Amino acid sequence: MRQNQNSMTARWKRAHPRGRPSPVAPSEVSQMHAEGRLLVLCARTTINEFVRVEVEDLASEAINWELVWRLSKAHGVAPLAYRTLSAICPAAVPAAIHQAFRRHIQVNALVNTVLAKELVAVLDALAAKGVRAIPFKGVTLAQSAYGDLSLRECSDLDLIVDRESIPQARQVLWSRGYQLSSRDMRAVNAPGESFHFFQKKNGIIAIDLQWVMARQHFAFRLDRGGFWDRLKPVHLPGKSAMGLCSEDLLILLCVHGSKQAWEQLKWICDVAELVRRRPALDWSRVLFQADEWGCQRMVLLGLAMAKNLFDTALPRGVLHAIDLDADLSSLVHRMPKQLLKHPGQGIDEDCADALYFTLKDSWWERWKLGIALCLDEAEVITQPLPWFQLQRRLRGVFACFMTLRWLAVKCLPSIRVRQAVVRWLLGES
Repeated sequence: MRQNQNSMTARWKRAHPRGRPSPVAPSEVSQMHAEGRLLVLCARTTINEFVRVEVEDLASEAINWELVWRLSKAHGVAPLAYRTLSAICPAAVPAAIHQAFRRHIQVNALVNTVLAKELVAVLDALAAKGVRAIPFKGVTLAQSAYGDLSLRECSDLDLIVDRESIPQARQVLWSRGYQLSSRDMRAVNAPGESFHFFQKKNGIIAIDLQWVMARQHFAFRLDRGGFWDRLKPVHLPGKSAMGLCSEDLLILLCVHGSKQAWEQLKWICDVAELVRRRPALDWSRVLFQADEWGCQRMVLLGLAMAKNLFDTALPRGVLHAIDLDADLSSLVHRMPKQLLKHPGQGIDEDCADALYFTLKDSWWERWKLGIALCLDEAEVITQPLPWFQLQRRLRGVFACFMTLRWLAVKCLPSIRVRQAVVRWLLGES
């Protein structure tokens, strides 16, 4: 590791003889294998002299180009990576890898163009029936954060819709040839499930109607009235669509990345590129809104990773908030997992419950999640996770909870009373 750090320091000095700051701290990238470092350096839209020198040096080494190609696909950054490699060191990339990149990027550009046209048509059809919808991620994010539809990989259309409008939205999609996916069809009789994922018949387009960002032990409301009051136009081929304002979009990108344990480099790129293209962001409103919605730690984590991997410029107040939180530093060093030198050090979706517990803004929210984990007897309570500093406390809560539950079963014969006790522990009325 020390050798890697010394090598990167020497490269930095060659690129910046006058001591200008490096865009990627050597202590960060040294935790990654060479292919991971190369991918992080290439997955960006702006290339400075340091990046150019570092990419050239790495490309001249014994790089596993097949691994670079596979990682770029797995992390959704193939268009960005290939654009940088083609600009800096095209001769170093094997012909077969060039061909694989080109095919992939051509398909991605075509898919994104189709998605953009379909998005405009679907939004018009929904509006005609009085259904309000906001595009989130996907092609509107490609345009807002990257300024180019072809530079971001998109797989479907994500639309934020009022929960009460879901029945009308379904009717509109059915009329346009969409059908519920097999996943949703299997869940039709399951109470509380969401039935919002649609697939175009005989087509490649999928639409996800969302009113909440959710998975087990994680939920974040998306149908917030304030979103519709702050919409901004996003220019797409042929017509503009109304999308989230930059501040709201940044918050949702950080929440989404945290929900997915930041497993894809693409999600960190999204944050970095959006901040880079929006220098006039209202940071006070970002922090205030994130605090009000109970997701400030998630936002700070996303910004911290953008800063460490892509040297994203952040205001002093945000940097100070990140520095004050020791847990964030530990998490930043462990994500995204696939790029780490030692895979066992990373955090992935198997550790999601522990990550959600760590990222709660308040002890009260942690308490409620802890009780929910105890109710489910979640593996995260006993599964050893060296990075999970609060695991010992959670185990203590679990031991007390199991004792209380045993006493409740023995001493409270009424099921209704036992349920009332559980609701009280969770802070519910």
